[in-house]
Amino acid sequence: MTPEPIILRLFLSALVALLVIAPDLMARGRPSAATLLNATLPALALLMPHGTLAYGLLALATGAQAYQARPAGLQAVAMLLVSALALGAAALLLAGPSALAFYMSILALILRAGLLGLHGGMSVLWRKLPTLQVQQYTTLLVLVFSHLRFSDHATAQAAADAIVVLGASSALVFGLTSLVQRNLDGLLRASMLMHGGFMIAATGAAGKGHAVAALFVSLSMTLAVVGLCLMVLALEARVGKVTLLHPGGRARAFPRLAAAFGIFGAAGVGMPGTAGFIADDLILHALWSESVYATIAVALASALLAIATLRAITLCFMGPQTGSVAPDLLPAERLFAFGLILLLLVSGLTPQLVVGASVGLFGSI
Repeated sequence: MTPEPIILRLFLSALVALLVIAPDLMARGRPSAATLLNATLPALALLMPHGTLAYGLLALATGAQAYQARPAGLQAVAMLLVSALALGAAALLLAGPSALAFYMSILALILRAGLLGLHGGMSVLWRKLPTLQVQQYTTLLVLVFSHLRFSDHATAQAAADAIVVLGASSALVFGLTSLVQRNLDGLLRASMLMHGGFMIAATGAAGKGHAVAALFVSLSMTLAVVGLCLMVLALEARVGKVTLLHPGGRARAFPRLAAAFGIFGAAGVGMPGTAGFIADDLILHALWSESVYATIAVALASALLAIATLRAITLCFMGPQTGSVAPDLLPAERLFAFGLILLLLVSGLTPQLVVGASVGLFGSI
């Protein structure tokens, strides 16, 4: 194996670990023991040479998250527990050639990404335990990477069309729902679910030779959505729950937070110069060769979310300016915001850094 794929895996491992502990570092200054566990197991999974080990670590991590999700209720626990069982089954099945391992992996992905009809657990988790939802959403990147690397390619090719349509349809519905959200919490939930549909569709397209596109899409969506989640948590820690019924005028009180919020929101819907723009281009090209319907659905979903995001930025930060005794982004918050924005820009302006290393891993798919 050339050095580039190894460097990519080390980079993704470090990135996932940092993103998992970011909410704790921003809110408390130090990660809890549970957060360290949630960071360590998925990060190690990215470095494993065999699918059984990678999926085994993912199953343990997801099972631990299911235990931690108990305060959120049965729906959230069931989503994570069934995902953990599916990942554990995939780990055992990957010990030998088995098409069933592919379907267990896809089941875990659609549950944790929030496919339409199976999204209740993820929605409840964000409402009740947002930090845990950020952590589980971050580790979706590890699941997508492991799926692309270890799943049975013949089965992936046979199931590609169905998975693409499912993911694109889910993204379109949640793009539509983003337009009618009355609070920032609901909009972010719709955004996560729409981008989850993107990940599912891109992972399906990987079965027809678009694995590099699927990984880039998952990476860019993770950076943009997690960044936006962190900014929403920071804003609501200062002002409480934010409604989208009238202008809030908070830009003067929180200029750095407003700027970071706008950049993450725009990157999530394909702003030129960011990784989101490259991801949209890659997924549209990948889907066009598989399904015209899916291509149109994904493009429309992205456009609808862009409208909803612009409206949210306007209502949260524009209008008659209001003051606040709360500070703007604190040093730890600024560091994470700047780091994620830098990654979005670097991977958007020089995508070959990720694409070239990905080809070394998935070029034969």
